Amino acid sequence: MRIALTSEGTRGDIDPLLTLAERFREHGHEALLCASPDFAEEAAARQLEFYPIGHSVREFMGEHADAVARGGLALLRSVRKYLMTALTEQFEQLPKAARGADLIIGAGVQAAAASTAEIYGIPYRYVVCCPSLLPSPEHPPVFTPLARSTPWLNRRLWSLSRIAFNLGMRPALNRHRRAIGLPPVSDLLDHLLSARPVVAADPLLGALPSCCPLPFDQIPCLHAFDPQPLPAKLEAFLDSGPPPVYLGFGSMTDPAPAATTRILLDAISKVGCRALISEGWAALGAGALPEGVMQLGTVSHPALFQRVAAVVHHGGAGTTTTAARAGVPQILVPHLLDQHYWAQRVQRLGIGAPSIRRTRLTADLLGDTIAATLENELVAERARDLGGRLREGLGADPTGVFLARHSPPSAV
Repeated sequence: MRIALTSEGTRGDIDPLLTLAERFREHGHEALLCASPDFAEEAAARQLEFYPIGHSVREFMGEHADAVARGGLALLRSVRKYLMTALTEQFEQLPKAARGADLIIGAGVQAAAASTAEIYGIPYRYVVCCPSLLPSPEHPPVFTPLARSTPWLNRRLWSLSRIAFNLGMRPALNRHRRAIGLPPVSDLLDHLLSARPVVAADPLLGALPSCCPLPFDQIPCLHAFDPQPLPAKLEAFLDSGPPPVYLGFGSMTDPAPAATTRILLDAISKVGCRALISEGWAALGAGALPEGVMQLGTVSHPALFQRVAAVVHHGGAGTTTTAARAGVPQILVPHLLDQHYWAQRVQRLGIGAPSIRRTRLTADLLGDTIAATLENELVAERARDLGGRLREGLGADPTGVFLARHSPPSAV
């Protein structure tokens, strides 16, 4: 089979498809990755066929870094602007890229995948990396993160989210569909999710809803837990003293990286611990650093996280799962969307501290939270226990669920 895997988003949206593409290839299938040109090098490094779709997500995130950090209406406006541009590019480019495919797998905010599958009359599946993307009264929509909610409130929020989603994006989607001879869709969310989405989340970490109007299949998180060798300089740093604290916000950009780096350094100084600051898309940790602090580029998180004292991060599905599998305590600083869900799960499972919203991040609060986490033996024990159980579940083949049962091209 020839399988087209396509996603629009940051590294956390693309990495699962990279892993899935490699697994399909191992089974003798042709795998094509269609994504932002930001990820051409990653695809090439894995010798995967790649087709660029749209423009640089990283550049857009950088241009709208203030909205990413502030959240709220500013973020919603930036996201809508991005999606409207991306939608046009997706409908122009994805049908060309996917010509000849036997199956399309979508993820992230790739809105043309279902329609492309309809054009060619082939199956379409959507990969959900966070359970809160599934409509259910058991949790609020990922678009409206709340620390606490009730089933009644969740139903109302899902209803309002559908209305807002349809009003904001459905007319544009249907214009593109009419242009290629397809009928309009009545509900945008159901259309994008496909008739039977695939939830890629470790069930011990991500609570799957027992009540959901859509049938779904479940597989483990697709972020690979395959420790790779660490750079010699990093190995030397790790061997030179006590386990450090890791701090990094992944693909989240920052309007003032120097100021955020100062917050991190002041928090570290307050605790008196060694630390690793991950550069990420925000370019954190630049400039002269004090003794006992090192800046990191891209390294193997599965290898590194097993050797740190705690992980401070943004709360992406992949980073949360990798830290949980490594059995290390976590402190989440969620910026947007599903990151708030993972922050709540980490706290409820007792494997980390209460989260700190990005808009409330200060050196004093972060320092106090790190110190309390490092001193909490119960949290460390729970993290180790859950990590061991999660690692026992690794090794399952995720490809079978996509090949054994083909859904209709879309839910219209």
